[in-house]
Amino acid sequence: MKKISNLNPFRPGNGLIPPYLAGRNQDLLLFKKSLDIALSLPQNLVISGLRGTGKTVFLMNLEEICREKKWLFVRREFNRQFCNEQKFLYALLTDLVTKVEGASLVKKVRKKRIGFAVSDEDIINGDFADKLLSEYKGPLVDRMELILKELYSEINKAGFNGLVFLYDEFHFIEDNKVSDNFPLSLLLEAFSHVQQKGLRYYLVLSGLPTLTGNLVEAKTYAERMFQVRTFKELSPKDSVEAIKQPLRHTKFNFSEKLIDRLVKETGGYPYFIQFYCFHLIDNIPKKDINKNDFEKIYPFLLKQLDESFFYGRFTRLSNTEREILSKMLDLPEELEVSEIRKRIKKSRGAINLLLNNLVEKEILYRVKRGCYSFTLPMFKEFLVRNL
Repeated sequence: MKKISNLNPFRPGNGLIPPYLAGRNQDLLLFKKSLDIALSLPQNLVISGLRGTGKTVFLMNLEEICREKKWLFVRREFNRQFCNEQKFLYALLTDLVTKVEGASLVKKVRKKRIGFAVSDEDIINGDFADKLLSEYKGPLVDRMELILKELYSEINKAGFNGLVFLYDEFHFIEDNKVSDNFPLSLLLEAFSHVQQKGLRYYLVLSGLPTLTGNLVEAKTYAERMFQVRTFKELSPKDSVEAIKQPLRHTKFNFSEKLIDRLVKETGGYPYFIQFYCFHLIDNIPKKDINKNDFEKIYPFLLKQLDESFFYGRFTRLSNTEREILSKMLDLPEELEVSEIRKRIKKSRGAINLLLNNLVEKEILYRVKRGCYSFTLPMFKEFLVRNL
């Protein structure tokens, strides 16, 4: 019989693996199957979704599948600085080299530092990467392909099936975001070519919903390179399991009415489920917790949620940006620019600039031409409480 734990089982936070991964079994099975397919046919995956839908946690769960299937993997989180082609390339080379330490090419250009391997700092600073690239001639993408080819032979020699790149926050990477820099085109072209030649490199790119559009804009064939999995809120059934399963081997018990209330309150978003359940246990000093207990501390829970999940972005907004958001509160989830213009007495150019600023600050993302939506689930409800 499994020991009953006194510890709070829930784990709110960025990238913290929950005790039970609800609603993603099918996605895990599809990835596992795709690694088998990738032995003979190129495979790549995009994971797209809003904040709080469990994308980072899902990537972390893929690591164990890679180990099981004998694939090397590397995981990295991106940000806007990597729109610089050089920084992006150095990061990519860092990931390759740190996984293929024994490659003859790496040994050839490595600094002679007794007792030390190449560090991320060496490569990001460009010294090592420049030497590595200088071993080849021709366009940058051709040199990248040759490096991928040579390092792949070392992966095979080590007995691995291939190398999986688990890249998070990849929506930040855009072509021409930095003038005349095209990191996405470089990545897609190089990997497309080596995959066509049978080299088992597998891209798993995760990010906000704009990610897919960025890829297709860089290379139209990107939509044929990737399977796309869209992560949304959990179903009511999966939400219930996300609450019940972690409690099974603990001393804590939630009433059925409380669970129903939590499913409704969280909207099925994994982060919110972890957050509410953790703080319920943390702030109610008894093992049997019911809906009345929840209602008593509900204002406190909302305040905690606002401060931990929403305020960080909200405090970066100017008064004008907050004003424009206040005019959107009665609009549908997808915000039409034409409707926004009716509510705000500013020029077309001024409104477009404000919307662009809200995109840069990760408040909004562009769904399609003339249409935006919030990057954070339930952000509209937060604005109602705070504007």
